[in-house]
Amino acid sequence: MTHTVNPELPQALMKVFDHMREGIQDKLCAEGIDLAPPDIRLLELIGADAGQSLQSLGRKLCRDKALVTRKIREMEELGLVRRERNPEDQRSFQLFLTEAGWTIEARTQAILAQTHDDLFAPLDDAQQQMLTRLLQQCLTGRAE
Repeated sequence: MTHTVNPELPQALMKVFDHMREGIQDKLCAEGIDLAPPDIRLLELIGADAGQSLQSLGRKLCRDKALVTRKIREMEELGLVRRERNPEDQRSFQLFLTEAGWTIEARTQAILAQTHDDLFAPLDDAQQQMLTRLLQQCLTGRAE
């Protein structure tokens, strides 16, 4: 059974995302980390699956290869990511975090955790669990 969506709901959700993105960006700047929130996700995905290809990363980010290639070049210039030829397919590259990349990735994960803690602090444990269930329900498309 579908219901009419309250028009305030999508707006509130976008405001939460914008607030979170701004909070992350402010904390990154305060820490002297010259990255944007999407860059954090890029590092996170490379760290979680070392050796993956540009194509695989692009699929996970829902971005085309050209955009991902540009971002990887930027990360290489910052010394955070390295590309190596794939030994099984010399036409493609594998992606890895450098030691500096792992350091920044750990710092950015701490920033994410602090931002999330700040954002959800007004909700008690039961409210946080309820919000989690409701959001999961939105993703699955069925009542639980």
